[in-house]
Formats: sequence, C-alpha cells, structure tokens
Amino acid sequence: MDIKQQAITEYLTQGTGYRQLAAKYGVSRSTINKWVQIHQGIHNIPPTAKQQKYYLSGMNSKPENLTGGEFKNQQELEQKIALLEKQLAWEKLRADALDTMINIAEKQLEIDIRKKSGSQQSQK
Repeated sequence: MDIKQQAITEYLTQGTGYRQLAAKYGVSRSTINKWVQIHQGIHNIPPTAKQQKYYLSGMNSKPENLTGGEFKNQQELEQKIALLEKQLAWEKLRADALDTMINIAEKQLEIDIRKKSGSQQSQK
C-alpha cells in the first residue's frame, strides 16, 4: 500500500489528524486533506464528524444588532449557506477528479470517451 492510501485509510478509520499524518509521512497536511477529499468524493463517502465540525465551526460567531428571533433565523441561514458552499466545493472537487479519471482513461486506452460537440447520435 502506498503512502497516499495509508494516510487516507488511517485518517478515515482511526481518525488521525492531518498534522499527525503529515509529520508521520513527510507530506504537507493540505496535500493529505486533498487526498482524503478526493477519495471521499470518488467513493461517495460522506464527510466525517470531524470534518463537519470543522466546516461549521466558523459559523458560531454572533452577528451584531439583531434581536433574539432574527438571530436564530440569521444563524440558521448562515449555517445553511456555509453547508451549501462546502457541498458545492465538494462537488466541484469530485467533478475535477472524475474529469481527470476520464482524461487518463482516454490516454491509456486510446479511445474517445467524451462526446464531441456537434456530433450526431448514432442510429440503432
């Protein structure tokens, strides 16, 4: 098993942090973070509890000049927006990973996988 797969497995199964993995394997923690996110996106693995906590941790600050009812609604909206932004970023990363996989497959297999623009559908 290569370093990349070991780091991903250790993060997902044992909950080891990115910093510890970076020190152990001699790779930057942002690289390990990207590896894990791509792996989760390709295999449709939902974010871990640790990842969800980190993603929403910045949303706990109170807005100024709002009453109690507005604060609750505003906070819910901000959390929803943050969650949707993270999901969008996740899907963009997943789309990039899938696009890269198609590019590699086309080069290695020497076949066209993508439909060319303007091409007609075959008649059956």
